[in-house]
Amino acid sequence: MKKLLLFASIALLLPFVASAQLLDTVRIQNTGFDGPVAISTDDAEQLNNMIDKLFDDDLDMGWEGDEFNVVIVGLRFRGIQVPQGAVIDSAFIEIFSHEDEGDPSLITIRGEASDNAVTFNDVDLITARPSTTTSTFWEITEDWTIWTKHRSPDVKNIIQEIVNRPGWQSGNALALVLSGQDQGASSEDNARDFESFENVEDPDDGGDGLNHPERIPKLYVYYKLSSGLNQVVQVTPLSVAPNPVNAGTMVLNTAPFRGQDAMISLTDMNGRLVKQWMENDLQVDVLRLETGVLPQGTYRLEVRTESEVSIAKVVFTR
Repeated sequence: MKKLLLFASIALLLPFVASAQLLDTVRIQNTGFDGPVAISTDDAEQLNNMIDKLFDDDLDMGWEGDEFNVVIVGLRFRGIQVPQGAVIDSAFIEIFSHEDEGDPSLITIRGEASDNAVTFNDVDLITARPSTTTSTFWEITEDWTIWTKHRSPDVKNIIQEIVNRPGWQSGNALALVLSGQDQGASSEDNARDFESFENVEDPDDGGDGLNHPERIPKLYVYYKLSSGLNQVVQVTPLSVAPNPVNAGTMVLNTAPFRGQDAMISLTDMNGRLVKQWMENDLQVDVLRLETGVLPQGTYRLEVRTESEVSIAKVVFTR
């Protein structure tokens, strides 16, 4: 993530306890349009050995025993603000069911073993992507009712393997693959359907015919910073300009951090993480951070290195 004009700071010289848990939440995002309708190639469905769907109102995962179909879903989450080497406390996928279903489904979740996963297409198989060595098994036995929220088992080991990759950087994309397995010939439907990016409440099922963004698949990651960045001895003031911020860009005086790895975090006053940047071996005295448009209010900006934490209060206006 000019000449500095204003120095906003919190002058504290206190021991810093670096055990706070941080949260990053990312949902499947829009990648294009079909006429006026927003669509995404960041979720996809594979039926046996062929791509089945890129754009549909639901995604199927599991086993269709009447037709001998293994159904596989790929989910790509972009802009993961988790730094390389962070310690993952827990992580899970949140989805919304698309139908009333109760037949048991056996799902294996794996990650894509890459530094920055690319989006899906209608040619390349989801299962052809390199796979993480770690996986999570998800046995779904409870009844699902239409349009209700569900969460996967903990996938922290998968996320940990990905963010531990030498080429991983905060802001990259990761992909998760949810694969069914052959459960034998059966009249049961051992596949579970859940809402996609393009989800629509079907009027034939009593819905309103509208897309519901709150039902788009989401990834939650709870994490802590790696031990090297947590060995902090004191908190010092931070120089930042302009302040207030009204153009989506902050300028930091980073001269005190030259030659160091720095974690830069922007949180709201309730402690929720808004933006995060990782700068390795800083070699500049001034750093420009693009924040985008944020709700107006006061935020806490923090630069964390191996030896100290620097803090400023920053006001965002419109």
